[in-house]
Amino acid sequence: MPDARPLQRDSPYQPDELSRTGLSRSRSTTSLRELWEVLVRRRFLVGSILGGLLLLCLLYCLVAPNQYEASAKVALRQSPASSLRLEAADPLATVSLLSAPLQLETLADILRSDQLAWRVITELKLYREPGFVRRFDRRFPGFHAEAPAADAQDFLLTRFQKQLRVQTLPRTLLIQIRFRSHDAALSAAVVNALIRAYDEQETESRL
Repeated sequence: MPDARPLQRDSPYQPDELSRTGLSRSRSTTSLRELWEVLVRRRFLVGSILGGLLLLCLLYCLVAPNQYEASAKVALRQSPASSLRLEAADPLATVSLLSAPLQLETLADILRSDQLAWRVITELKLYREPGFVRRFDRRFPGFHAEAPAADAQDFLLTRFQKQLRVQTLPRTLLIQIRFRSHDAALSAAVVNALIRAYDEQETESRL
């Protein structure tokens, strides 16, 4: 009787790790070499594209108007006079650790409010300042701050809020106020006027 022996199948070839690494390195080297050859062949096209981008960046820097940002930090305190003060050396009054974050967010929302923004706009007459808005009189002829049209008032408030940043600083009792415009002095004046408007509003509410 013939021997019934199980047939042994040839196991598929499995390259070891060294061969795989060498293959991947050769492929990467080949791809980089091909890329370099393409860049060399089309160096004029690549150079013109890079030169055009640099020229566009230069033109934008020359044409785009400068913007200036002024910032101030105010601190929360509990006192009969005001809950807001500029940073100073005197110590802050005791504020509850649980209520302080809520008070800070409430104060930040007040500083972001349209009511305070409109007080600053009318006080500084920002609608006449080219650093804040340009050609406003052409867009809204016959504008009167005492009785503004709804669309003109909404335009000024929207622009003011876009340029204003009010945020609380983590793990502190401080609020940072930032305002950006095309006039450095105007940006600083707006920040100071916003703090002053809050103090005036608090005084009026107590009276």
